[in-house]
Amino acid sequence: MPERTEHALLYIKYVDTLAEQGVAAVEGAISGISLRILARALPDGRTSVAVSLYRRVHRMRASGKAFHYWTSEKLTSMARTKKDLVVLREIDRRTGKSTTRHVFSETVVEYWIHELSGTLLQWMHNNPQARRLEGPEPEGVHNAVDQAIAAIREHIGELPNWNDRFPMLKDDWQHRPAAYLPYLDAHDHAQVAKNLFGVRAYRRPLAREVERLDISTLNWFAMFRGLVPVDWLIDAMRTTKTAGDHGLMHEPSLSSLQRRGIRSILRRTPQPVLRRILKEPVHQARRTLADAADCTAHRLAVTRDLDLLPEIIAARGQRRVRGSRDLEHLVRDLPAIERWYDPRGRTAQRVMQEEIVAFWEMEHYNHEIRLLPEGTAQVADWDLWKDEAFRTQALGLIEDRRLELMVARDRERYEREEARRLERIAKQAQRHQWALQTAALLDGREAAPGLSLVVARDAETLSRWGAMLNNCIGGYAGELELDVFAAVCKADGRVRLNLQITQSHGVEQILGRYNRNAVRELGEAAQQVVDGLIAMGVGFHPDALGLDGLRLPQRTH
Repeated sequence: MPERTEHALLYIKYVDTLAEQGVAAVEGAISGISLRILARALPDGRTSVAVSLYRRVHRMRASGKAFHYWTSEKLTSMARTKKDLVVLREIDRRTGKSTTRHVFSETVVEYWIHELSGTLLQWMHNNPQARRLEGPEPEGVHNAVDQAIAAIREHIGELPNWNDRFPMLKDDWQHRPAAYLPYLDAHDHAQVAKNLFGVRAYRRPLAREVERLDISTLNWFAMFRGLVPVDWLIDAMRTTKTAGDHGLMHEPSLSSLQRRGIRSILRRTPQPVLRRILKEPVHQARRTLADAADCTAHRLAVTRDLDLLPEIIAARGQRRVRGSRDLEHLVRDLPAIERWYDPRGRTAQRVMQEEIVAFWEMEHYNHEIRLLPEGTAQVADWDLWKDEAFRTQALGLIEDRRLELMVARDRERYEREEARRLERIAKQAQRHQWALQTAALLDGREAAPGLSLVVARDAETLSRWGAMLNNCIGGYAGELELDVFAAVCKADGRVRLNLQITQSHGVEQILGRYNRNAVRELGEAAQQVVDGLIAMGVGFHPDALGLDGLRLPQRTH
């Protein structure tokens, strides 16, 4: 199945920094705004442009913990249809209402984008402390939006011209009818009649009535297409007066949801009843059936079981259904069904869920095989993926691929850990060699008059030193022969100071009894010990423990 690729034409994202510091704990607070324009390449070669405005909303959980999320305020998109028209669709996420309109003017495109960018700029003006995460600075938003509009024009192409595509409605450019598609590329009313009622139902008297009536009335009669003989429609249209004959305003057009509902009712109604409805005044029958459609083609899940309508009409008797009002009462009396709890609805939901999972598996399979050598596996489309044998083989291939990657990752991790282990062993060997050389250099050397250095060779010595000075040097037994542990002793063997010397930092600790610093323990002799160690080539860490009151030579760079 071909992929739908997309890339961003504009992405602006700002977040209120003060809101992150606690102001956002207020329920429903807005702490960020985002504007994104995407160009999407559709599988049939066309390109659509989607514009989304998001807000960052903060909420409080029942536990009292604050959280935030990004929610879309308005979703809009523009695309070119297969009839070479440009459609602008807007979805209000708060109400769920979707509106669609055709675009014939460049100013509509500019107003469409500038309206959303104006909302973003107004929020940024009201929140001057907001910081930029993505996109230009506030003063560069206008230029970025103008560039995005130019890119949209390149992707969508030239907008259709109303006079060229609707030559019969040139005079209605300023006040074009709500439903004008039957007039698309039509140069006479005969073509309009064919577009409305079908080529097979075309008659010359039908074309004359189409020329006489307004489009709102024509849409009413078009809903009977294929349900009654065309002669019935012509007779009903002849007896229908236009809005100009009555001196009245045009009737409000039906919504697409109402048209679908009325069509569903009419398809289940016998022809004798339909003929009685056609003999009624158009405005009366249309309003009555529109009310009936409102309770069947509702946005919510509760609706009416229209499949029972033919049985109820037959049980009541066709002659007793005298017109649209009786039909409306029958529709309203139909039993209501709850799609959420209807077994058929649950079955459909389960089937849809299985298809969604299968589609995700197919997309994952097509993504994975791109990493394999060419010719190893076949790209799957939806028809091929429904083949159980191919699907089983493809899932097995993906599982084998997953196991191979897992084995490769485990091998990589083992090699990485082994390299670190060998590196650690090499460093320890280097530290051990350094410790042996340094111990040989320091052991028995005079640190100061009357004081000598003794290097510990085993853990027992460290333990004895720790007991003599009441410190924790005995706990460093694990670092023996990697670091150098020495003691400053008097001639009678008494230990005055303990030292820890490392390869990387030199002397890190030089402490006496109860971890007192060297000056408190030895007085002026402590400086002589430090100078003697420096003369032997032993360095000192600047922050070594026990160096308080001692001078270290300045390092030369």
